[in-house]
Amino acid sequence: MNNKKEILGQYFTKIEIVQRLLDLLFAYKKYNKKIKILEPSFGTGNFIAGLKEKKYFDIDGCEIDKKLTENPCDFIEMSLTKKYDLLVGNPPFSKYNLTESYYLLKKYIKSKVWPSLYLTPKELKKDKEKIENIFILKSLNHIKDKNSSIGYVLPISFFIKNKNKSVKEEILKCFSTIIIYQNEKIWFDQNIPCCFAIFTNIKKLENKIIVIYENSVKNEEVFDIKNIHEELIPQIIFHKNNGYIENDKGIPLKEFLESKNVKVKKSYKENNVSAGNILEKDKIPANEPVENYKLAVVRVGNASVGKCGLINIKNDVLNDMFYIFDLKDQYKKDRQIKENICQQINRKIDYFRNITCRVGSKSIKKEDVLNFRVSI
Repeated sequence: MNNKKEILGQYFTKIEIVQRLLDLLFAYKKYNKKIKILEPSFGTGNFIAGLKEKKYFDIDGCEIDKKLTENPCDFIEMSLTKKYDLLVGNPPFSKYNLTESYYLLKKYIKSKVWPSLYLTPKELKKDKEKIENIFILKSLNHIKDKNSSIGYVLPISFFIKNKNKSVKEEILKCFSTIIIYQNEKIWFDQNIPCCFAIFTNIKKLENKIIVIYENSVKNEEVFDIKNIHEELIPQIIFHKNNGYIENDKGIPLKEFLESKNVKVKKSYKENNVSAGNILEKDKIPANEPVENYKLAVVRVGNASVGKCGLINIKNDVLNDMFYIFDLKDQYKKDRQIKENICQQINRKIDYFRNITCRVGSKSIKKEDVLNFRVSI
């Protein structure tokens, strides 16, 4: 089966990354060496090996792949009577275009562990759900008490704004402290945007979300727990607030741009403006009506995201990769401001490339453009 790895969501965490994640986990909370631990999808066993190096030996493990263990078992089928002080590891990730990689309710409807015991009413209404979400929900039913913790490698898409809301609400019923960690390293054999999420209860960090991005130094932001449904991706927060390109001066573009959508001619096959040639459109030709020219910003693409140009909505045909903005009434005929904004965005394309981290092509949100600051 050529795509078994993707169907089973197998992305094995490198041992040096595992060591860093365990160091982080144990730095925030101290545990007795005799605690009972579960690794629910141990794969090649790197987390278990790392735990044993730290002298934790009371470890149970589940792994469904017969090629990786002599005793395969499915965490989803594990009895809910088994409770743990710590659940840690790298659960499988679902691949968006592979139905077989998801948790399929019909597969477990006759299980001895009834799905209704660990799924929320919302998940019970779905035919399928992302497997990482199911691992979290079931794990919440295996914690021993309020001193227990969960530390999982998760796809970074879990923390996109307003995603996985029902799962996040269940997490808040058990835990009052969340720590989300990323660094600049590649964690698997392929570069998949991910993070390490710790769900726990720490008195001095009660009702706090700690967001950490590490690139030679540890950069940390603290949020109230009520922000759980906001965008909580460490790399994005770091690049927006602290680092790659400072963007804390100037005026937000929302002071110049209208937020409503602008209708333009679009075609996938017959277009004269694409993400590849948008940078050629940085000037408004002399003697042409300035009000016909709108701001186009590439919204998606690993190489092109954030590129900007001035397009003529009367003549130009675009592909579907752009946000199109008109300027507010007082600026519609101002050639200098339009060209100035376009040029300033293009001087800082790296800013947009570094505030996006998705599974798949990089993408920015409309609000990312509207909040970008320029000096006029």
